[in-house]
Amino acid sequence: MNETRPTAGETRDADRPALAVTLGDPCGIGPEIVLKALANEKAAAAARLIVIGDEGCMRRAARDLKLRWPFGAVLREPPASRRWEKPQLLDLGNVEDGLRPGQVSAAAGRAAGEDVEFAARMALSGAVDGIVTAPLNKESLQLAGYPDPGHTEMLARIAGVKKVAMLFWSEELSVALLTTHVSMRDALAKVTRARVLAQLELLDAEWRRFFGKRPRIGVAALNPHAGEGNRFGHEETREIIPAISAAVEKGLTVYGPVSADAVFIQARRGDFDVVLALYHDQATIPVKLLTGRRAVNVTVGLPFVRTSVDHGTAMDIAGKGVASDESMVQAIVVGATLARALRNGGGAKAARGSSGL
Repeated sequence: MNETRPTAGETRDADRPALAVTLGDPCGIGPEIVLKALANEKAAAAARLIVIGDEGCMRRAARDLKLRWPFGAVLREPPASRRWEKPQLLDLGNVEDGLRPGQVSAAAGRAAGEDVEFAARMALSGAVDGIVTAPLNKESLQLAGYPDPGHTEMLARIAGVKKVAMLFWSEELSVALLTTHVSMRDALAKVTRARVLAQLELLDAEWRRFFGKRPRIGVAALNPHAGEGNRFGHEETREIIPAISAAVEKGLTVYGPVSADAVFIQARRGDFDVVLALYHDQATIPVKLLTGRRAVNVTVGLPFVRTSVDHGTAMDIAGKGVASDESMVQAIVVGATLARALRNGGGAKAARGSSGL
């Protein structure tokens, strides 16, 4: 397997993929963490970056927070080639005057959504190798009339794909989700044999696509003690176990269901490459407890690479200069690594139950 994991100092210029970075909600911490990440040598060395976002928001953040202006040029349309050296800023002219940090509004949601749509179209056309997204504010997005509850669903719609999965990667733990931004009641209804099998197949295919090897997948149980022989629920015997059996018959390497209070510990020690969690918080609580801001959100199943921070817009601290760019830096580095891996036919390194990136 080809190794495509150069450090910041070792990345050859010709190897640097082009990534579009979306600003996220202009009233959240997106402008701050993007500016901070662009000043990070590791992120700058990993890829050629073009930020899709408003120039006014970025200049105000740079001025107010005393951050360096990192852009080589401000563009009004995509560059003719991808051979730029310094980060570029592409301003779509879609942010209304008067928006301020911490403000929830339809105007901010509309601009953020349009930036994501534009970046996705750039990736679909081959203008960039992938996209990295700062967080959206879901309330603002809804006020703007978007039907999508978040990035994952929006990107699937734009790309015209039906099977996608949210996957959190970190050095300590990698976890994929069966369901994402739905209520607990709706999430329970979606734990079906067909959906679990389809997600296992997608996860297996995407892991092989990026890493060139079949993953060991541990499936989290839904009920306490994996239902304990139907005493605490029937989902394991009726839906999850038949799905796992069907996956194994198809040649996948799948184990479980493993009680949720044990499966993440087992994955962390290396028993599994990735865990399939059955609902949003079952995945995100252990990931965030174990990794802090080091986890990266990856959408698998798209025809292009998409990585993101593992946190929200943090409206309460927007514009205060205290937001950490750690997850954004990781998202850029991982996005670049995955983009190079696809270019090399699946050469990223996977190790010890995580992405190894």
